[in-house]
Amino acid sequence: MGNRFAHIEKAISDIKHGLQTEILAVSSIYETSPVGVENQPDFLNCVCLLKTTLEPRQILNKLLEIEKSHGRSCSSMNLPRTLDLDILLYGELALNEPGLIVPHPRVTERAFVLIPLAEISPNLTHNLWERTVTEILESSTFTDKVEKVDNVRWN
Repeated sequence: MGNRFAHIEKAISDIKHGLQTEILAVSSIYETSPVGVENQPDFLNCVCLLKTTLEPRQILNKLLEIEKSHGRSCSSMNLPRTLDLDILLYGELALNEPGLIVPHPRVTERAFVLIPLAEISPNLTHNLWERTVTEILESSTFTDKVEKVDNVRWN
């Protein structure tokens, strides 16, 4: 919702400064069809690779603060919103706590996640997966629209 590209670029800046983290890579921005819902505008998605000393719960809390600062008021999943920030992976950590599952439970099932992730880290793997991100993507039969539309300005 709103100026979607501006929300993404500002959120990346907020992540860099608010999480006191180093951003190692940012994928292109992809316009994607909404998954699991109909009659909505397309979403914009990108993926960031970070280096941080914060723990996953600390990161999640900061991401929720950033979403709120961007006007996110929708608590329902899959509805239009200004911003939706997720932790996809945290190294090789596997974590299942209330409100926080790492790796994200659907990371390997979503083209809008795998395509930008493969762009910035094609050989990435996790100890819960038997294949790299690229191998998972190549063996999948996604039909969702995932089109590269822009590069993120984040430096």
